[in-house]
Amino acid sequence: MNPAYWLLGYVTVRIERTYAEQVLNLCMHGGIVYLDGGSDADCLRLCLRTRHASRLCARLERVQVPFVIEKRGGVPVYAGQFLRRPGLVLGLLCAVAIVLSSELFVFDIRVSGNQTLTAAQIKGMLAEQGFGPGSFIPGTDTDKLENSVMIAHDEIAWLSVNIRGNVASVELIEQRLPPKKPVLLPAHVVAGQSGEVVSVQLWRGNVLVAAGQQVQKGEILIAGVYDGRTGGFRFTRASGQVLAKTAYEFRVEVPYEYQKKVYEGEIFEKKSLIFYSFPIKFFESTGNCPPLCDKIDIVENYSPLPGVDLPLCLHTERYVPYTVHAAYRTPQSALTLAHRELSMQIAHTLQGGELLSKHVRTEIGEQGVVLYATVVCIADIAAVQEFEIDMK
Repeated sequence: MNPAYWLLGYVTVRIERTYAEQVLNLCMHGGIVYLDGGSDADCLRLCLRTRHASRLCARLERVQVPFVIEKRGGVPVYAGQFLRRPGLVLGLLCAVAIVLSSELFVFDIRVSGNQTLTAAQIKGMLAEQGFGPGSFIPGTDTDKLENSVMIAHDEIAWLSVNIRGNVASVELIEQRLPPKKPVLLPAHVVAGQSGEVVSVQLWRGNVLVAAGQQVQKGEILIAGVYDGRTGGFRFTRASGQVLAKTAYEFRVEVPYEYQKKVYEGEIFEKKSLIFYSFPIKFFESTGNCPPLCDKIDIVENYSPLPGVDLPLCLHTERYVPYTVHAAYRTPQSALTLAHRELSMQIAHTLQGGELLSKHVRTEIGEQGVVLYATVVCIADIAAVQEFEIDMK
């Protein structure tokens, strides 16, 4: 086909063969230019530019020659069809905008040189300073960014940010810092529970009790103060183990009736496309969000290349509805659950201590089961109690 027809638009007109001579004469006298559009034995097909086709159709109507427009094509026709579909127009405009702005915004950040820190942690440090996928490249001061990250994070000794195209390459050297020693205040070891001292193991401090001695809760067992007769008082952080025969009281209650969460109903979803940092809401389930539901946030990164983070994410807010129903335990299941909870509490309290005796009293009532337990054991009752020194 002649390129001019494609660029300016063309129309194919079909006329019965009996009118061929009359139609060709009209074209010749009217200066109408045409091409053979694929004529056959039954009909004549003329391919004309849009302007010439309009003139020919007007003349054919005046002389009452029947005709059929079989096809319209060319750039003007396809452009008109495209403009009548706003979604395609918007997509094209967005694609053009992305292409034109691709060199102005950061699409991906690549980290190298990290050993103990992860790439996600490094990107988080950069994000604290306002730099990440979608950052405006002309407005980024890399020197200031590097200094700000190193000042804010002692674990980084050196950092370099180089932007090539729309990819930011981050190179770093980690700082090998000695482990920080905690600042500890002087402290006493006091009795966390009343009882009879069985043995004392001193690690640091001044022992004030001995085996066989009765102590009360809160009483100082190992002092963090030394009476230096020649140089005044000395302070330390007392530590040690004080085993004592002591008793603990426990109470566990398990009701028959309890609330049970049952998931039911249709799941409600909201989907948003996050382009750079701008959310674009494009889908929401019909209906209303249920009043009782668990919310689940799902963020999926979309990238045509694996390992490349583009500023394009799909954010899904999923709401899973549930209802709360009253449920009931049998007395036997409630008793089993109560004994299990009591055992867990005793094990947590003793923490390796020696159990001497255990007396459990059970009350099975109309509302639930209650266990009362008295446990006699040998356990470490040492508890640290810090104190401050007034140097005035």
